[in-house]
Amino acid sequence: MKQSILLSISGKDRAGIVRDVSEVLLHAQANIEDSSMAVLRGRFTMMLIVELAAGGDVTALKASLAALEQRTGLSVQSQVLSDDEASLIPQEPDCVITVSGADQSGIVFAVTDALANMDVSIADVSTRERSGVYMMALEVVVGEHLQGLSDKLKVVADKLGVSIEVHSLDDGVM
Repeated sequence: MKQSILLSISGKDRAGIVRDVSEVLLHAQANIEDSSMAVLRGRFTMMLIVELAAGGDVTALKASLAALEQRTGLSVQSQVLSDDEASLIPQEPDCVITVSGADQSGIVFAVTDALANMDVSIADVSTRERSGVYMMALEVVVGEHLQGLSDKLKVVADKLGVSIEVHSLDDGVM
């Protein structure tokens, strides 16, 4: 029986982290099913869902990951997913929302609060601040809630003094 495992790995950024992790996974016969990786202020972080081949040994994988921690200084957390979690097919984002303006506290909360109140699910968020300009991009699952989304976010934009744009993925944004 195959098993799916969520891995969260982080550490000081350096060349070769993805290679080191993927080598451990290869030897453990774990296939990378889904992943997200980023460098935040010199700290590399990755989240992966891996599928351990039938007959694979979770205990052996965890021991290999513990050895990786000792050898590299990375921090590794693992969690075996239930069959329901492993078989879940996530909804695909259908819109990208971009936010830009003067950096200030509360931007993420205000935007995500408006989205949550409209039952809009966030699939991915990326933020950056450069020279006092705050930028955020959110991939979201809007579905039937597209009507009124721009109007609701305009209220947030006006309150914060930022620009918020909604782009359908059909617009060629991504």
